[in-house]
Amino acid sequence: MKWLIAGLAGLAGIIVVAAIIVVSTGDTEPGERADIAGQGGEGSVLAVDGARLDRADDGLVVGASVPTPTPGSYEYPTGDMVAKWATPHPDVEVGGPGEPEAFTMWAIIFNYPELCTDDSCDLDDLAEGAAAKGGVYQADGRIAEEAEVEFVGSIRLGQPPRTGSALENPLEAEVHLAIAPHGKALSGADGWRQLNGPLGNPTLWWAATFSS
Repeated sequence: MKWLIAGLAGLAGIIVVAAIIVVSTGDTEPGERADIAGQGGEGSVLAVDGARLDRADDGLVVGASVPTPTPGSYEYPTGDMVAKWATPHPDVEVGGPGEPEAFTMWAIIFNYPELCTDDSCDLDDLAEGAAAKGGVYQADGRIAEEAEVEFVGSIRLGQPPRTGSALENPLEAEVHLAIAPHGKALSGADGWRQLNGPLGNPTLWWAATFSS
């Protein structure tokens, strides 16, 4: 996943809140499917056709269905892998027997991918004033209590992003989905921070790409 390693690590400092799922009422395009690559774009594919994207003229609906990663079988972030101005994240612990883990899903959207720099859409294209008008949204946060974990979220036309530009070209935008691990699911305020905040960097994320 070249885009993933090419410079999106700066996204780890974005403060987010849980996405509100909105059913689109506009004209829709046929659904798209994509493989979800192994952590950091390396190793075995996590889920063949596990990512999905539905486009409409008034927004996007994104989703992913993946086998729950086995606790301890993959690389974990640490709780300090956030920007200094971001909401603090609790220390990351590996889930044990009967201790499910938490994950978040992100949508990184480039409205005009043909205008991305360096022939690929990455961090440069999320900057203020970037021609490609990239923006970042948190799509979902889940505690993986079953053998599979499913994510779903939506982005409305014009919805403010956590950073970058708002969605304005849903039918032709390039969309990257990333799943971030947060370790053993915690309770209370710590659990809220796990499911509503960024953590890690692209080498620790599972991801899929939908080209326009």
